Amino acid sequence: MGTEVILITAFLSISAVALAVGLVVREWWAVGRAGQGASSALRLRRATDVFDQQSPQQFFGKVDQAFDRLVLESGSELTSATTFLIMLACGLFCGGAMWLYHDQPLMGVLGAMSGLAIPLLWLSSVRSRRMRQISDQLPHAIETLARATRAGRSVEQAMDLVAQESNGVLSHEFRRCQQQLNLGRSFEKTLRSLAHRVRVMEMQLLATTLIVQRQSGGPLSETLDRMTTVIRERLAAQRQVRAATAAGRMSTLVVASIAPLIVIFLFSFRRDHLFVLFDDLLGRSLLLLAMVLEIIGLIWVVWLMRSER
Repeated sequence: MGTEVILITAFLSISAVALAVGLVVREWWAVGRAGQGASSALRLRRATDVFDQQSPQQFFGKVDQAFDRLVLESGSELTSATTFLIMLACGLFCGGAMWLYHDQPLMGVLGAMSGLAIPLLWLSSVRSRRMRQISDQLPHAIETLARATRAGRSVEQAMDLVAQESNGVLSHEFRRCQQQLNLGRSFEKTLRSLAHRVRVMEMQLLATTLIVQRQSGGPLSETLDRMTTVIRERLAAQRQVRAATAAGRMSTLVVASIAPLIVIFLFSFRRDHLFVLFDDLLGRSLLLLAMVLEIIGLIWVVWLMRSER
């Protein structure tokens, strides 16, 4: 690799890292200076812009909306642009490091793809953990709503009570609903926005129940009590299923990760062994068949895991 290529790669990587760090520091400083009220108003505006808009028809529009959803549903204070710049910086850093170490453009491309995937995997993990916390906290919140409505309070007052007495992620969501109601938004649109922000089945049931009760009336407290019992039984059944299938899921993860790790190891340290698969026609056919079967197996396992929820 020539000196010019090394200098250009280093310059681009350092520039991207400096830009990403500067934007992150600027956003954190702006949020801290504006205070909690401005941060809540910013999150309120983001939720209205992203979660309430119609699904775009173009492919890239769907990708942009999915990325915005991922950032906001993870509870991050960063904007989508800042998150994308962090991804870009990680990709350039990992790709440049792999390229300089192995002196191979292909290794630089693989390193860049891995660097881009790391923030996405982290955001997906944070979002999944946040949704599980909401599901665990929801039965207590519904009980509070039932007690408040049984005591003679309105649904809006009961939601305000939940926002004040609840802890964790769910209190922020109900507080956001209360802010929307105070700003003059209709009750139905506020609850539909809540169901779109928190894509959990229990939250969708709660929003639908409250909307139907507002339109047709009925004993709301009794309905909420029955809903609390059903949700707790459903969560208990999900925990039992996850506990019973934990060993199988872990073994599937280990088996699925063995082949990519072996390929990476051979490509990094025993490249002559791996090139036999690329030079021979039978080797290329077996490699293609292995990749197809690996992808089919992963899709099947993911579908089975989703069907257990």
